[in-house]
Amino acid sequence: MFTFKSAYFQTKESDYPLARFYHFDNELRKIHRELDSFDGRKEQERCQKLIEKLRRYQSHVMSVLWVIVRAAVPEETRACRQYREKFPEELAGDHMSGPLWFGAECLAAGSSVLNREDQSDELRPHARHINKVMETVRSKLRKQCLRDVSTYPEELVDTLRWFDYNWAEFEFSYVSRMCTVITPEQLYNQHLVTVLFSETTELAIKENLITEDQMMSYDPQLMLAIPRLSILRGLQQSDGILDLNTEISKLPEYFRPHVTILKDVKKLLQGLTPENVYSLKRCLTASIDPKEEDTAPDILHCLYLTISSIADKMISNHAKDLRLMLQSTFKMNQPPHIITKGDVITSSSKHDDLGITSMDCLEPGSSSHVAAPSAHRTPSEQRCTNDSRLSNRLREEAPVWVPDCEASQCTLCNDTFTIIKRKHHCRYCGKIFCYSCTTNSGVLPFTKSPVRMCDTCYDHYTSISQQEGSSRTS
Repeated sequence: MFTFKSAYFQTKESDYPLARFYHFDNELRKIHRELDSFDGRKEQERCQKLIEKLRRYQSHVMSVLWVIVRAAVPEETRACRQYREKFPEELAGDHMSGPLWFGAECLAAGSSVLNREDQSDELRPHARHINKVMETVRSKLRKQCLRDVSTYPEELVDTLRWFDYNWAEFEFSYVSRMCTVITPEQLYNQHLVTVLFSETTELAIKENLITEDQMMSYDPQLMLAIPRLSILRGLQQSDGILDLNTEISKLPEYFRPHVTILKDVKKLLQGLTPENVYSLKRCLTASIDPKEEDTAPDILHCLYLTISSIADKMISNHAKDLRLMLQSTFKMNQPPHIITKGDVITSSSKHDDLGITSMDCLEPGSSSHVAAPSAHRTPSEQRCTNDSRLSNRLREEAPVWVPDCEASQCTLCNDTFTIIKRKHHCRYCGKIFCYSCTTNSGVLPFTKSPVRMCDTCYDHYTSISQQEGSSRTS
């Protein structure tokens, strides 16, 4: 029975996350065994390729593991992760779990991260602990997979919750020591500017300067329009985030270099009529110079260039912060029917100063079960299923691409697409993935040069290529 199921779960194509976990975890164990079978110092090229493959499959295992955690563990009982708000944008998310796991294994083996000896020594006990936690949860998930992939026993749910809390603690410890964490003042200023952006956007929609279709499609033009309109609105307010009568040090850092110019702009705005102000807003939104309109006064041309210049410098000098604030603005101003659960920020009532709760405890067991039907998976989460990948040959014709509108999440890691996380098509299967899952490339039978492929198709591609190379050699 177990032997048959083990053979069945060798395929990565399954409706059940537990079965997909078993496949990726099995591949990961094979890589570990191969790495232990030879001297990496003598075969460095082989070792490097295996390490790259190891890191890729660690990311796959963690991606499926978070799908299982989200399905089995109630949201209100999970570890609070409000601390991520202080992380750099590119590190705030479950997509970093794979690299963090690899870093934990390196630290546990005695290596140092980023040549930071002191921080690495502090993290080493945390790394050894999280590796033990990972081994425990992997073992229990494999056992459950061989019993029943359609349910999550209460004992397994407790183990997953225990893993979730321990991982949150390790994630906070690792990132806060190895990366520059945003200060409370910077975070507060980001929130203030985000509120200004959001209020400006809401007003612009009411004034028909911006349409809901533009918000739903994340129109790139709005990345310029919203900061420009926000500067104009902030200067029109008697107090608020752009109150130029306060000390410069109390203004958000984005506006401090431009205080003198902003004061001049504020004076000029006081002499405009409501019609002129609306014309200026319309030009700032559409990036149209008022000089092109014969009836527009020259002062509008001057204000347009000045405000646009300040906003554009903000975007250039603080690109990461602006992207984050604009992303939040888009989410807050989406029509209600397309706001997903993933956009809602939830918090836990019980948390410590780090925003997480310690749960260094053993997992109690019981006989109750939580159903884990395959129907919980949304269409955008369906795996890369392509009959050509079940054959021993590469497909000879280009696939039909999945339309962009049909995918809201990466097909492989399930990360939600945003204005920052863009969509990419795999040229072999035609499905949609994030950038992290499509970093590989190769020349296919129907292409003349290397093209983008998802990790799953690339594994199939390299396997077939190696088989063909071996047959030609023999």
